[in-house]
Amino acid sequence: MKRNLRLLLVGVSLVAAVETARPTKPDQKAREYVSPDSGAKVVVAPVGKEQGRSEYESRIEFWYSGDKLSCALDYSSDDSEHGFGVVKAEWTPDSRYFVFGLTSSGGHQAWHSPTQFFDRKDGTVRTLDDYFVGEVTNANFRLVAPNTVKTEIWEGKPFPVSVKLAALPPLRSWRKSKPFLINCADGHIFKPGQP
Repeated sequence: MKRNLRLLLVGVSLVAAVETARPTKPDQKAREYVSPDSGAKVVVAPVGKEQGRSEYESRIEFWYSGDKLSCALDYSSDDSEHGFGVVKAEWTPDSRYFVFGLTSSGGHQAWHSPTQFFDRKDGTVRTLDDYFVGEVTNANFRLVAPNTVKTEIWEGKPFPVSVKLAALPPLRSWRKSKPFLINCADGHIFKPGQP
């Protein structure tokens, strides 16, 4: 009995040592992105609940000049495994669109990197996935003036694509009947499901 108790205590000590030995980096602070014309800004804040992994999930706040919150998207999850975090974010050179690439906080669908965009003109947030047959696989998009996004989609293999946000093609995804669309207004905080 004493031997079993000693083994149990040694086991608990080893588990505690393993838990404390994990490297943790300090939580990152919010990043602010001001549009090129200085008329709007976006704040991307880490909101993951797991210590040392808060940057794996994000809250994206869209602000107009004068510090008026248009809306916020909260991509956190209760278990820190089913949310999304911003990998890359950038304003288009014409200041009309804010584009941001996401990745799953739990590593689910590692091949899928939803890329979304906010349109200052109509106040909506949409996803590029709705405009392609395949899904976006590269969160590290590239912007070309005035508002073209270059990225990759998966169609059996990575395939390069580009889309001009001011002249979007027809909806093409399997979600065509219910595309991803958020009307960003009145300071609402949205908790989107699958982007």
